[in-house]
Amino acid sequence: MKHREEFDRAFDLPSADPYVICWRDLDPTSTAEEAERLAHWVSWASDRYGLDHKVIPPCWREHGAVVEELSALRTFWESCFQDDAGPSEPLAFHRDLTLALRRLRDWTALLGCTRTAHREPGTRANGR
Repeated sequence: MKHREEFDRAFDLPSADPYVICWRDLDPTSTAEEAERLAHWVSWASDRYGLDHKVIPPCWREHGAVVEELSALRTFWESCFQDDAGPSEPLAFHRDLTLALRRLRDWTALLGCTRTAHREPGTRANGR
């Protein structure tokens, strides 16, 4: 897959076929490696699709549900752009991207994090 190879080279990442990440089962070293790999993709996708802090807050790594959504989205994106992917798979990605962006916006709104401030899960906006 030409685009995936260019993406991997741009971020000095090892080229690999898409695989599903089960964050629960990763050891600390693998978690750090996958988080860095995901961060590169999130940065690229945020730029590519013009996503702001209302969709993906700067502290997204601190929120498990957001990490899981972004990880699943990245895996789907990777699979849709493989050499053997069907011609309609990129459209399937964009159809599901719309749904994922709605979920991300909802989660980000519930979290209460802003462009400049992270809120720990379970805290209220007034700090109580």
